Amino acid sequence: MTMYDVAAALANIDQHTMPIMACLAVVVFFAFFYFAIAMRMAIQQKVYVVPFIGAALFFWHDLTFVLNYDKWFHLYNHWWLKMWWFALVGTVAFELLMIWQVYRYAHKELIPMLSKPLFGAAIVLGTLGVGAFWALIKYSMGDELFFCTFAITASFSVPFHTALMCRRRSRAGQSVMMELSTIVMLWGLTAVNLQVAPDFFGSPWYLAFVVTMTLWPLANIWLMFRLPKFQPAA
Repeated sequence: MTMYDVAAALANIDQHTMPIMACLAVVVFFAFFYFAIAMRMAIQQKVYVVPFIGAALFFWHDLTFVLNYDKWFHLYNHWWLKMWWFALVGTVAFELLMIWQVYRYAHKELIPMLSKPLFGAAIVLGTLGVGAFWALIKYSMGDELFFCTFAITASFSVPFHTALMCRRRSRAGQSVMMELSTIVMLWGLTAVNLQVAPDFFGSPWYLAFVVTMTLWPLANIWLMFRLPKFQPAA
């Protein structure tokens, strides 16, 4: 079972090259923008910013794409897939840094009863566990070209940011621009998806997902401004 016909999807990309390339550029820019804000804020506030499960899923998603080099460059040999490969080589490096920042800053916040080496081992095991979850979901979806999983990963951390705010009861590690970036990425990807496979991506269940994950970051921003500002430790 597949979500779309691969050959038809790639042909549709070639028929709408300029608008799809523009969407790709916007999405990639805001992906790096999201990670840059997260890295800077983590260093400044000494807290992890990208929730661990989100960072681990981003890592496995992008690494899976990167490891399929032969498929993108030789089997399909298509510019859309090649451009994504180059972009995701960079995001994989950022995602490893995000996971490291969880190790660096989250020990006392998450599992203070463990020693730092044991906490590091838990991070590694957790990352492997998320990878197993990701593999099961990915290879049962029929999403050969990652169209749907790009949209899912763009929004995946949003609910976990809600959880962080509820647990921390402050704006620590939260950014309005990061929340807005997820909306821009989701809509940019959806604009592409609607052109390449309109039957699936124009379906009520996909559009309901888009509406939900557009409103959720806005709800996070609403919650953010009702919480106390981050206060650095004395």
